[in-house]
Amino acid sequence: MARAKEHFLKKSKVKEPGSSRFSGNNKKGVKKEKRKRGHVIRTLKAREPKLIEDSKKALFISGQKTSQRVCDALLDLRMLKTPDAKFLGKRNPLYAFEDETSVEFLCQKNDCSLFMLGTHNKKRPHNLIIGRMFGHPEFHLLDMMELGIEEYEGLVVAGSQKKKAPGSKPAFIFQGNEWTDDNNFVKLRSLFLDFFKGQEVDQICLAGLDHVIVCTAAQGKCHFRVHSIDFKKSGTKIPKVELNFMGPAMTLNFRRTKFASEDLYKLACRRPKELKVKKKKNVSRNVLGDKLGRVHMERQDFEKMQVRRVKALRDGGNKRKDMSDPDPGGITKRAKILAAAKEME
Repeated sequence: MARAKEHFLKKSKVKEPGSSRFSGNNKKGVKKEKRKRGHVIRTLKAREPKLIEDSKKALFISGQKTSQRVCDALLDLRMLKTPDAKFLGKRNPLYAFEDETSVEFLCQKNDCSLFMLGTHNKKRPHNLIIGRMFGHPEFHLLDMMELGIEEYEGLVVAGSQKKKAPGSKPAFIFQGNEWTDDNNFVKLRSLFLDFFKGQEVDQICLAGLDHVIVCTAAQGKCHFRVHSIDFKKSGTKIPKVELNFMGPAMTLNFRRTKFASEDLYKLACRRPKELKVKKKKNVSRNVLGDKLGRVHMERQDFEKMQVRRVKALRDGGNKRKDMSDPDPGGITKRAKILAAAKEME
């Protein structure tokens, strides 16, 4: 009977109960994990946290409905951010202030901690949203600002794209007291510096400064201008600097904002212990910048100090130690020995 049952199972290829490869009884049939390919391993390794992070990447996103002004602004600003920039030209129904999870998902998928979203509607025409993320491996929204583009002028020079070298760092000029007094301008300044700062370096070559971004605060608005830097011969070691308008140029006004709390902002700005500079003890600087040091020493015992004996300070043969002392007890040791020898005779 048992042989007939085995023959029937082999013939019909019917598995016995409990013989599934996913069951605990069948150890040989356990499903193995799929081996990761080389490019996947390299990508995951590149996204791991580092002590000194790479330059931040920016994601430029087109909303569900955009105007020509918004599209031109996204393309021109992406040119300033290259090569650390990605552009999503497909219409994306994103509403960052209503639901931020979709923006966080796109930033995490593309490994971009900065984003710029362009939208256009009747209530908020020519709308531009700038924001940044924090956290790893999951990205979370830190803060973002919604700006309106009132006036816009694109790249007017034919060869302006060739003047800006890929990966070059811009010089920033902030004009106006609002950049330090008004909270909205302070946050916008921090976003601009974080957006275009690129890779952190110790030294910058003079020839690498090829463009400057000038931000002027006037009447509650931000005037954003980009100029190219040209070095001319001046007859000296220091070249003559000329600024030529390169573009883009736009006038921005403030709309909605969403800032992080103080505790969350401190948590996002926390630096690892290995990068913190240890304070040197007993070293300070004065008003002029001179380095001052303080040295602590133990109290010296002058009686035990071994100094060089000068010949003039040595005791003579028959001289008294203190000539003002009439007592003959002040004679030297040698004289005492001679006097004792005479007495013994």
